[in-house]
Amino acid sequence: MSIPGKIRKLDEVVVNRIAAGEIIQRPANALKELIENSLDAGSTNITVSVKEGGLKLLQIQDNGSGINKEDMDIVCERFTTSKLQSFDDLQKLTTFGFRGEALASISHVAQLTITTKTAKEKCAYKAGYIDGVIKGPPVPCAGNQGTTITVENLFYNIATRRKALSDSKEEYSRIQEVVSRYAIHYPNTGFTLKKHGENRATVRTPTSSTKKENIKIIFGNDVARDLMEINVEERSYRFKAIIITSPNYAMKRFTFLLFINNRLVESTAIKKAFESVYVTHLAKNSHPWCYLSLQIDPQNIDVNIHPTKHEVKFLHEGIIIGKISTVLNEEYAKSNKTRTFYIDPEPKKRKLDLEKVEKEILPPSQGDTKKLYPKNFVRVDHNSQKLEKFNFTSNTNNDSFEETRAKKRKLQEEPVEKLKEKELSLDKDESDTTVKIAEQKTILIDKDNEKLDEAALNSNFVKNSLKVDNIDKISEAAKKPDKSAKETEIKEESMKKLIIDNENEIHKVIKENVRNEIETKNPRNSEIIVQKNNSDSPEENIKSTKEANKESKNVENKSQSQEDDESFESPGEFKSYSVNQFRVETKLLSILELRQKVEQMYNPTLRKLLSKLVFVGCINETSALIQSGVGLYFCDTKRLVEELFYEIMLYDFANFGVLKFSEPLLIKDVAMLGLEHEDAGWSEEIGEKTVLAERVQELLLEKADMLRQYFSINIDKKGQIRGLPILLENHFPNQGGLPMYLLRLATEVNWSKEKACFRDICRETAQYYSQIDISESNWKHKVEHILYAAIKDSLLPPKFFAENGTIYEVTTLPDLYRIFERC
Repeated sequence: MSIPGKIRKLDEVVVNRIAAGEIIQRPANALKELIENSLDAGSTNITVSVKEGGLKLLQIQDNGSGINKEDMDIVCERFTTSKLQSFDDLQKLTTFGFRGEALASISHVAQLTITTKTAKEKCAYKAGYIDGVIKGPPVPCAGNQGTTITVENLFYNIATRRKALSDSKEEYSRIQEVVSRYAIHYPNTGFTLKKHGENRATVRTPTSSTKKENIKIIFGNDVARDLMEINVEERSYRFKAIIITSPNYAMKRFTFLLFINNRLVESTAIKKAFESVYVTHLAKNSHPWCYLSLQIDPQNIDVNIHPTKHEVKFLHEGIIIGKISTVLNEEYAKSNKTRTFYIDPEPKKRKLDLEKVEKEILPPSQGDTKKLYPKNFVRVDHNSQKLEKFNFTSNTNNDSFEETRAKKRKLQEEPVEKLKEKELSLDKDESDTTVKIAEQKTILIDKDNEKLDEAALNSNFVKNSLKVDNIDKISEAAKKPDKSAKETEIKEESMKKLIIDNENEIHKVIKENVRNEIETKNPRNSEIIVQKNNSDSPEENIKSTKEANKESKNVENKSQSQEDDESFESPGEFKSYSVNQFRVETKLLSILELRQKVEQMYNPTLRKLLSKLVFVGCINETSALIQSGVGLYFCDTKRLVEELFYEIMLYDFANFGVLKFSEPLLIKDVAMLGLEHEDAGWSEEIGEKTVLAERVQELLLEKADMLRQYFSINIDKKGQIRGLPILLENHFPNQGGLPMYLLRLATEVNWSKEKACFRDICRETAQYYSQIDISESNWKHKVEHILYAAIKDSLLPPKFFAENGTIYEVTTLPDLYRIFERC
């Protein structure tokens, strides 16, 4: 016969630890309790930091009312609360906490630290807790209004629980789920969730937002764009319900957010009722997204069901659920009369098959005797016809329809011999032009002594800059179409002549300065190297020009297959777009490394594709269609142009002409305009706009010499900007983007490190210059003939352009043949 065991009273520490294991089951449960405490304290900003899924570190910071200093001794003891005094208070409870067990339970399974400050205290107080007992008296410290609770080494004394929760990614996703749900239900409170040590937040919602706006931030536009709000109220059963759902959106699993009396809970009965309604309205294996906020009279609800408070019971449960289901069914029946389907015209990430592209853009080799089928034959020669013939794009020429037809008829009737004579005369004019160009110079500047004669630099920035009397006049002139093609040609010729004359003047000044520099220095120690043409006589120049033309013709006569086999094996030399007559070659290691990175990242197949592009047309200012080989491709114009200008900034470093303003602009005033822009993200907490604008001016004024020397951004001693660099001839930056450009130069550039500084300036300038002003009447013409022409000639596209949707294939001739059987 067995002897019964003796009943003993458990030790209080064991009891508390068992209770803590029931209440705090995982990091997400602990966070839920802490968020509810912060909301009870009236917080409007809650920030959560997590490390290793909350097991290593879980910190929550709020700006609520705080904890009184005299209460800090007992704040972590069990059954201590400021929200409940008698059992009857449960019948009218409106707060989250009522048992006073959350902080006590956490202190029994983790190392807990509380830092708090109330409005009446001059400083904050900090204290540590273990097993519900304070370690020592609160210590004064610096701190903001509110409470910061830090939980470290959660379940350090429960080895089996800690091993079971070893997947930090899963725990972090559960924490993200809790924060996201409270952020939607409490739109007036700003929530931030981030991993410890990272600046980027996983969840961030602003204060004074709306539920729908926060749904869009957290769950995306696919859920938010078709939200339907349903209100249900039944006075006889004293309840209200707000349902927000998306009838046109279906997902792989049911997402159900349930709040009863503002408390995040779970209810199997309500969830099943909703599923039974949706199953009749959605396709098979499709599930909805739904948010339900239910307000029930506190006297009809029991919240003391489970230690974690994630379940509640309420009176008339079946009737209330039936009423909600009926209303939801009726609303869905109405919405089913019309159904909206969305088609994404531009997939977020559409990859380009580079191996397929290489086969499409490369013609067959000479030894290939396979028959060329019509589906693989590119019939259109882009040199002979343009889309403007069919009036698909705006034409800058303002001729009438009859005049255009007459000109075309005249060109068609003109004998071939005359056309050949015109081509020969054109070639002759081009060869004559080369004779007039002054001798070329290349100036190499050593890294250790990066200084050039002041006269040479000043002449570069002053004489070789494009003088603009009024930027507004330029934009207005660009909007007005030319009267005739002949006038356009005359203007272009006069402009070219003006530039050549200016360049010759500059050349003379630089020649004198460089000659004086060489005479005063020992040639062995000289750090300025001048390279001249050996022949100075016009006859020798003409002879060399003819030989060069002859060699170029021989090169052109090579077969297309040989050209493709030999080309694009390496990036080659990036084409210079500098308008300057002379060139300064930099030896700065930082710039050379940035260039090298561009060349390492470039993709030869994409380069081949762009080098053979035929421009089809603009979709809008940020995208266009091109043809290359037998493929039709979508191009993200914004990204391509931004990368083009970034590479120009690197390869033409310290060789830019200057676009001068007719009237200088005070940087402080321009920065004020930038701060008014919504993209600036200004708020009162950052500081006054006038103070920030002055700081921007002071910073750019401090860096003015460097900006002028390397980037041709001219800022005078009064803090006025007088000029910007010319990156591409006939392309001018959008004036409306100047305020944000100067603001970003001051705030987004890392001025402490040379390489990062140059990279950021180049990136910000490229981003500014890539903005296309669609208010100009000829913006499409500029995109085609200036921007895409430069992209075709020079751009070294990085590898990721084939993966992030910058360039992707729309269709091919073989695919079109498969559908239409002809083209």
